[in-house]
Parts: sequence; C-alpha cells; structure tokens
Amino acid sequence: MKTNNAKLSDTLLKAAWLAVLLGLGMEVVLLGVAAGFKNSMTTQAIVADLVQKISWSTFVCVGVAVGTAAGKMRPQFMGLAGLIAAPVAFNISKVLHKSTSQALSLAGPASAGGPSPVLLAFLKGLEYAVLGFVIGQLGKKAAGLRAHVLAGFVIALVFGGTIVYLMATMATKPLPLAGLVSKSVNELLFPIGCSIVLFAAQKLGEMKKI
Repeated sequence: MKTNNAKLSDTLLKAAWLAVLLGLGMEVVLLGVAAGFKNSMTTQAIVADLVQKISWSTFVCVGVAVGTAAGKMRPQFMGLAGLIAAPVAFNISKVLHKSTSQALSLAGPASAGGPSPVLLAFLKGLEYAVLGFVIGQLGKKAAGLRAHVLAGFVIALVFGGTIVYLMATMATKPLPLAGLVSKSVNELLFPIGCSIVLFAAQKLGEMKKI
C-alpha cells in the first residue's frame, strides 16, 4: 500500500506532465489564432512564449493539485492552494518569459499600458481560488469531465472576461483585434484546461490503484 507521500508525489507528477501538455497545446492554439490574422512570430518569440505558457500552466495546476492531494479533495484546501499558487505562477512565468527573451536577444513589445501586475496577480489568485474550491466540490460528488469543463468555462467567463475588459479599457492605446482575440482565447481556455488536468490526474491515480 502506498504511503500518503507516495500518493501525493504520484498526483503531482501526473498533474505536472498534463500541465506541460496544456501549455504546449495553448501555444499551438494561439499560434493558430495569430496565423488566422496573418501575424507571424519569430522562432525566438515562440520559444519565449512557450516558456511562459508551460511555466504558468505547470505551477498553477500543480499548485492546485497540491491542495487536491494534501487536502483529500477538501474544497477549502484546494481554494487556498489556488489562491497562493496563481499569483506565484503568474510572477514566475513573467520572470522566465523576460529572462528567456533577454537570453535570445528578443526585444520586448511596446507597452500599451493596462492593469498593473499586482492587480492581475490578485485577480488570478481569486480566479484559481474559486476554481480550486469548485473542483474540490465536484471531486467530492465524483462529478465527470463535463462538469469540470463547465466549471472551468464559467469561471473563465467571469474572471477572464474581467481581465480582458480591464486590459482593453485601461490600455493607453487601443489594442489590435488580433491581440484582443489572442488574450481572450488565452484567458478562456486556461481555466478549462486546468480543470481537465486536475480531473485527469485524479482519474489516472484511481486507475493505478485498481
């Protein structure tokens, strides 16, 4: 029989690999959006963006997974884990993106203003606190994939919609349509993807026990 530490390690490992796949998938989707607007990206820009996507998805999803495993699907633990993990993941991903861009001698995009990083980190913390709490509730009810996707979608609409709205209205100059669509897709799909990651990690763990 596995110890609690071994079970926690298994859950986190599964969540980490699935989160990496989520980050890769999101980058492919956003490249598709850019291609639809006939916007090309350099290889260096793609690499830097990929580092940011993978680091964000890994740290935030694994952070909530810590609450899932350690708290035994108790919603309050998962909510607290999301509240802590999201701002940490947000800042780490930004630092890694900036460091990668500098290492690749990639000039940063001209700033269009918008919400402060502190405000964005706060909103992300709230978003993933709610997501963690809701996923915990669904886990207690043994809800299926559809319920997890729907939960991620609703939370993304509320918080992601707020973030995109603030980005658009607080910008010092109008955001191009391609950038607005890309940000909207990013904010909508990541919470859904993280919900799926947490659901899949849990189910894979249950299958391994059989």
